[in-house]
Amino acid sequence: MVREEEIKRIVDLLGQNPSGLTIEQVSRQLSINRTTAAKYLNFMIASGQVKKRNVGPAKIFTLAPRIPMSHFLNLWQDGIVVLSNDLEVQQINDPLLSVLGLTRDGMIGEPVDKSPLAPYVDKSALELLIKARDGQEQVQITTFRIRDREEKFRLKMIPLALEQGERGLGLIFEQLPGIPDLPVVEKPSSRGNGTEPADDKAELQRRISEHRKIEKALVESEAKYRALVENIAEVIFTVNDSDVITYVSPAIKNLTGYAPSDMTGKKLQDFIFAEDMVPFEKGLGQTRRGIATPFEIRLMTMHSSVRWVQISGRTLAGKPSGGGFHGVIADIHERKRVEDALRHANKQIILLTSITRHDILNGITTMRLALELIKNEPLNDKLKHFVEQQEKVIAQIQHQINFTRDYQNIGVRPPKWKDAGERFTTAAASLAPGTVTIESDVKNIEVFSDDLIERVFANLIENTLEHGQKATAIRFSSQIHGRDLLLIYEDDGVGIPQEEKELVFEHTRRGRISYGLFFAREVLAITGLSIRETGEPGNGVRFEILVPEGLFR
Repeated sequence: MVREEEIKRIVDLLGQNPSGLTIEQVSRQLSINRTTAAKYLNFMIASGQVKKRNVGPAKIFTLAPRIPMSHFLNLWQDGIVVLSNDLEVQQINDPLLSVLGLTRDGMIGEPVDKSPLAPYVDKSALELLIKARDGQEQVQITTFRIRDREEKFRLKMIPLALEQGERGLGLIFEQLPGIPDLPVVEKPSSRGNGTEPADDKAELQRRISEHRKIEKALVESEAKYRALVENIAEVIFTVNDSDVITYVSPAIKNLTGYAPSDMTGKKLQDFIFAEDMVPFEKGLGQTRRGIATPFEIRLMTMHSSVRWVQISGRTLAGKPSGGGFHGVIADIHERKRVEDALRHANKQIILLTSITRHDILNGITTMRLALELIKNEPLNDKLKHFVEQQEKVIAQIQHQINFTRDYQNIGVRPPKWKDAGERFTTAAASLAPGTVTIESDVKNIEVFSDDLIERVFANLIENTLEHGQKATAIRFSSQIHGRDLLLIYEDDGVGIPQEEKELVFEHTRRGRISYGLFFAREVLAITGLSIRETGEPGNGVRFEILVPEGLFR
């Protein structure tokens, strides 16, 4: 469950650190565990409160400069609930809370059918939500009893594209006017023995008054929508079945220099940079099929320059798949410029470190050859000891240089689904375990991780072989933990003292440099995985790798 007070603490902390913080820094400064910090930060990204940027392997979180989604939702007169693809409540606006007499307590982060909204989302509504998740808008007319009155609502279930390309759903509660039919009152006819309807002037006036209220509410609602559309930085647009632009908001002028009138009536393709036409057509095709996945292309400006944008949209309500759609264009040009600059700088750094590393390793080879020649000479005990010490120092330097090679590769390639059991077995096969037996019970489980996860497993095994002392067996297993998965690495060695369980993940301990477990934690953190040691001292280690829901299958 997501708690509002924790979100407020994170907002306050990020406000005090405008340059941004990592998950580890948030966890440490708020005294919450890393998994909890990651959960809240990911939720805040989805709600528009927080932005994430990658600086090398580190993920930096900052407060979003844009207005949070919740502020926009509260401009709507209709009740709105934003759901994740797993039907968990992400946002709910104030008008709906007011109408239903609810609060956000126990709401955010809960499955909608187990939240306080459960009485208003019955089995049929849940079935429609699941259909909407596949890309088609659904509508249901229903009646709820609220404060001893029957209230009629139109429920709309709309597929959404959330931040970071994640899919979700919008559940809209549109309250329908409760205008009862005019009652017919029978009275004796003045023209004979029959009867005729009575003219109920008071009832007629009441109905006219109701209609005027509804009309006024519609005008106010339209004004709010128009003010929102015309004043937000993002461009809102609509195209018909032939890709002709039928509406585009005024923000397009700031983005491209074109006025809305310059673009209306023309095909959207007329403004797409020629080299991006293929990804544009692909993204457009997915949108028309109801797959709400944002795509990035370049728009041509009035001055013949290009500007990077992200487009997301969905098929128009009532239109079949493949028909017209409306969408949002967000300016990402500055983000792309920064990404390109970072990518170029990273290439330069990698090139420089590769050259430097090569030169250092050549020097190490020369030093080792020199020491080998010295060892062939007659030496006294003092000189032999001196040579042995130099060999240890050289080995340590080479180990550190090799670590820089591995560390620079963290996060270089996009994460992928990896078979955990196969990767562990491959890592074990690359080592010489001696008398230690290695067993894996992990079968058919994939985790979303960095390419270097195999190196993580190798580091755990090397840790046992080097420090386990009496270790004779290693076991790798898995266990479902709530909605998450635990990958468990155990041995029967001496274990780790209680006071050092967290220190083992530092790159220096007891004055010694050790990168293995530090490296493992850094690699896992790239995709939101975490690791901790929970073994009983004296009875072996137990490393638990926590894989959050959605990152394993």
